[in-house]
Amino acid sequence: MPGQSIQELRIAFRGELIEPGDAAYESARGMIDKRPKDIARCADVADVMAAVQFGRENDLLTAIRGGGHNGAGLGPVTVAW
Repeated sequence: MPGQSIQELRIAFRGELIEPGDAAYESARGMIDKRPKDIARCADVADVMAAVQFGRENDLLTAIRGGGHNGAGLGPVTVAW
């Protein structure tokens, strides 16, 4: 059974979904020399759950980066496939 498509995820996602070629892609992927297929900047817990479920349903290696509570706003949760 095929997993959810990125377009279906995009409909319910409140945060930002970033793909290669998007203006925010290079800064979103950070300083590590990896080039994920998609990057999800999650706005809330529901986004994190949806992004992780998307990775699971599509059998994608998923990486999660979170910075905790950061006064400078440098700690958003990011999920990448």
